[in-house]
Amino acid sequence: MSDLTLAASEPAFEQLFKLVRDNFTFAKSDSASWGPLSASYAIALHLDKGSVQLNSDGSIEIKALDVVWDTLTVQVCFDFPGFTIPGFCVIPDPWNGCLVGVPSIHIGGPICIPLDLSGIVSEISEIRARLRTEYFIDPGRLPAWTDLEAEFADKPNMWQVYIDPDFVSVDPIDVPASIGNLFETLVEKAIKDMLPDLGTLFNWVKDLLLAALDPVFDLVQSIMGVFDKAEDFIQDLLGDKLDFLGLIQTAVAEHFAKKFPIYEFEDPFPILTDGPLIPVKFPLRNIKADITDKEMIVTGDIG
Repeated sequence: MSDLTLAASEPAFEQLFKLVRDNFTFAKSDSASWGPLSASYAIALHLDKGSVQLNSDGSIEIKALDVVWDTLTVQVCFDFPGFTIPGFCVIPDPWNGCLVGVPSIHIGGPICIPLDLSGIVSEISEIRARLRTEYFIDPGRLPAWTDLEAEFADKPNMWQVYIDPDFVSVDPIDVPASIGNLFETLVEKAIKDMLPDLGTLFNWVKDLLLAALDPVFDLVQSIMGVFDKAEDFIQDLLGDKLDFLGLIQTAVAEHFAKKFPIYEFEDPFPILTDGPLIPVKFPLRNIKADITDKEMIVTGDIG
């Protein structure tokens, strides 16, 4: 029989979970390339909401956990296929053939499209986990210190209880159609900017030349893949090529399992700390943490 038993009801456990959740932050910037495509990004995110269920088999289910993208900026670059737009006559001359004409124009080259999706919310649909205990020795604690000296230096040993995920299921980032439309508009503008300056009088020619091209997204579809919609391409870019889903899964699992315990207490455990005398503390051994469908129970031995 254990000498020490601590319990937290399901509502109390939910409050402890919220502390773990609210202390999660993640930020990263990087770049990558795949054949003709390259991308650079900067992201920062935090977690919100989520429901907690305790199960009789000792597992914990966390569902509908929001991933709030405080920063999500991506710049996508690719080489636009080069081609030549044949010249044509603007003002014909019945005697000399053409009075004013537009020469053949060659366009093509690198295009970079910036996208800012900051503020969107995606979801971790489910985390299934169990509790795990770990004994923590503060790295700032000197080997020669006694437990009392470590206490006075505010670096006592700790028993820690972690939510240790078995798996984290991250939903794909839902990219709105409006972002896909914006992407196509920016690609169209980038191509239009490649056209030479024909002067104020003939600015309308740019629109005429652009209208003569195939639909803009069709021109770059061979680069982006087989996607029918720009938002599908962006969703695949974020979730698969840049592996944001994997980044979230790893970061969340490590935070819950290693970085922020749901509960911790000192070893030796202080019993009497008030008054002029030194604290009275009892050493703890064999600490275990379990889940029932109603509460978290932590047990251990004294001495």
